[in-house]
Amino acid sequence: MNFHDDNFLPGGETLAGARKRVLIGVLAERELARQNLELPGERVQEVARWFRARFDLTTRARTEAFLAHAGLTPASFTAQMRELAALDAIERHLVATIDARLPDHRRLLTIRDFLLRQEER
Repeated sequence: MNFHDDNFLPGGETLAGARKRVLIGVLAERELARQNLELPGERVQEVARWFRARFDLTTRARTEAFLAHAGLTPASFTAQMRELAALDAIERHLVATIDARLPDHRRLLTIRDFLLRQEER
């Protein structure tokens, strides 16, 4: 993997994968608005606390150092946390639909196994 390639992002994520994640966030925020669902500021702060704890950003100085390293402002970090909170809210709102579709999605993901077995013949 060439990590200097513009198609790869920090953490080994591909640009295509990142674009899909951003798209999902955009769609979650739009669906939240369309469904007229409220996203309390407290929930955004809860997600931000989770993120900081998950990545050991346990002090203000460490969080500020990360933001500087990443090129994020406090406002852009909060916007990202809002997007994560919106995604979580929509996922919870649509859990029955997601769960109903998941089996077929999992079946579709067996394509690699299918192809490997075909090559073994």
